[in-house]
Order: sequence, then C-alpha cells, then structure tokens
Amino acid sequence: LHPRVRRQRQMCIRDRAKSIALNHAGVSENEAYDMDIELDNEDGILVYEVEFKSGNMEYDYEINAATGAILKYESELDD
Repeated sequence: LHPRVRRQRQMCIRDRAKSIALNHAGVSENEAYDMDIELDNEDGILVYEVEFKSGNMEYDYEINAATGAILKYESELDD
C-alpha cells in the first residue's frame, strides 16, 4: 500500500474512532475539547485511545482499530 493511501486510511479509521466515542458519550464534536487520540498496541490488538472533555466531564475510551468495538470506557467529573 502506498504510504499516502495508508495514512489516509488511518485518518479515516481515526475519525471513525472519534465519532464512536463521541456518539457513545452523547457529546457533539463542537462540545468536546482537549481531544487526544492515539493508536496503541494492547497485547497485539491495535486500539485507539480517545480522551476528551465536555462540560465538567472527562471521557476516556479504548476502541478496537479494526472493528470499531468499544473495549473500555470511563467517564468522571473533571477536577
């Protein structure tokens, strides 16, 4: 795969992971801030770690990069 195509595909999957997390949290993209999305390898499985804040809440997600499944999520009051 050409590097540019690979990069575009990764961005598309990254955007999908962001959308999955925001939709699950019931937060629109313009309500979210301090968004951080990183691709990580968890025991041989590629996962996107998605973190963001909205209002007085902080959200933390792990999303399977291949399937889009939410593997783990947490939300807590932001101090």
